[in-house]
Amino acid sequence: MKYLTTIIIILANFMFKAAAEPIQIRVAAYEYPPYYSENMPTHLVGEVINALNQLQQDYHFVLEPIAPNARYLALGPDGCCDLMLFEDVAWGWADEDIDLHVTKPLLVGRERFVALQHPNRDQRFFEMKGLRFGGIVGYHYPFAANEKDHRILEEKYGIYLGHSHRVNLQMLLNERLDLVMLSDEYLAAMVSDAVKRQLLISNKPYGVFNMATVINKDKNVDATHVAKLIRRLKENGKLNAIFKSFKLPTVIHTSD
Repeated sequence: MKYLTTIIIILANFMFKAAAEPIQIRVAAYEYPPYYSENMPTHLVGEVINALNQLQQDYHFVLEPIAPNARYLALGPDGCCDLMLFEDVAWGWADEDIDLHVTKPLLVGRERFVALQHPNRDQRFFEMKGLRFGGIVGYHYPFAANEKDHRILEEKYGIYLGHSHRVNLQMLLNERLDLVMLSDEYLAAMVSDAVKRQLLISNKPYGVFNMATVINKDKNVDATHVAKLIRRLKENGKLNAIFKSFKLPTVIHTSD
């Protein structure tokens, strides 16, 4: 009887520990600085994940790097991940058969055309045709019909496709490209004032994006609970502090 009691206690302790283990939530992130980049020592997605893990013990959020054009597979039924931070659902998600929960935006992102400063060059430069444009593999460009096939983008639209905003910007500075597209967030967090003085930046945003949390409702995460956690980060000032550290504007929404 004594041994049976001991076994029951051991099993009870094991079951208690198993029940107390946090649910692992995999967060997909692709190259889109300052939100995420493998070349950055710290980035927005990583900082928010750390803050979420420090805030509670129900979930353990883990970063899962993916390619930009693999985001739909990553959140699909057989994909590796459960959610994405700082994603706009308008970026092709309507074409995917995934039951999504989308929070209100954490911030509003803006992208602009950027060229090199040059004598007698002004805002009319951005209206010119035939410019050498540098894009990123896996990104959507409305002026190229949101085409995702890199071969079509290169052959039909003459777009140079790279994997890094940093490389594209350097190619622009070296006059190997006429035009790139950068977000206000990238310009604020990643580009020095000295480099900005060399740039002609469009006064008019080309795109305005609602950077939200996109969650697959059929996976491990309670979407409503995650939204509440993010709201708590806003209420305790942590989310705004993260944004401020990247020179970004304050959070505009955090609830559903």
